[in-house]
Amino acid sequence: MPSHPKEAAIKAHLTAQGENSPPFVSIERFFDGNQDEGSIGCNLLPHPGLSAFREVLVGLTRRSDVEAVYAQVAEIDPGVGLWPFADTVFVVGAITVSELARLLEPLHPDEVASSEDVRTPPRMREGHGGRVLCAWWD
Repeated sequence: MPSHPKEAAIKAHLTAQGENSPPFVSIERFFDGNQDEGSIGCNLLPHPGLSAFREVLVGLTRRSDVEAVYAQVAEIDPGVGLWPFADTVFVVGAITVSELARLLEPLHPDEVASSEDVRTPPRMREGHGGRVLCAWWD
């Protein structure tokens, strides 16, 4: 049983998306109630901190050249009290790959690329007119 109602809610939301493609959630929802530093960028030593990830990634949503930001979840339920694990973030909008890479520098992604260079879930493009960029942490 999850230790927090928001943990249970996000896990249920992600599970309901089915198994046809990796689930994803808005970046704001990914961080809402999240206190698990291992939920993103867990390979980074030292880890920049969950607050740094939150500040940079949610901050992207306030830019005029960004329509939306999503966390793609690789592991929905890593255990009780643990938040879903995301290794990929998608950024929808007119922002360039080089500008996104510059903004994400403090978070040390392994790769920042356009959706033409990486596999992007088809549902990611639905409802958005902009192109999709991707940042990935191994």
